[in-house]
Amino acid sequence: MVICRYYKRTKKEVGGKDQNWRFTLRFHPQCWIDQGVAALKQRGEVVETRGRNRLVLTDNDSLTRLKILRRRAAVMQRLRIEVAKPDGERNIDRVIHFGSMLNKLKEEIESLGGVPKSW
Repeated sequence: MVICRYYKRTKKEVGGKDQNWRFTLRFHPQCWIDQGVAALKQRGEVVETRGRNRLVLTDNDSLTRLKILRRRAAVMQRLRIEVAKPDGERNIDRVIHFGSMLNKLKEEIESLGGVPKSW
């Protein structure tokens, strides 16, 4: 619930006194948003939507996709740590192994809504 107060001052010629009005309004913001969206649709205007388009997946598929995304984040973290090591301590075989793991994760996520653009 949002509470707003509006103040209005009018000059009154009769009696020589100004009048001060205070209006207190209470409303739910979602009700106003719903009314505005309905008015735009009635006029035929397109309602702006922001953000990315949601994937239409089942709950099980979305959980599987999230697990793959988390595994990729873990692999990327381990890869960054390995690459940040000095040349003498860096294990190239591990870097190659992490690269192959990333390719496997790309293949797994392909059937669950496709590979994200950031990959």
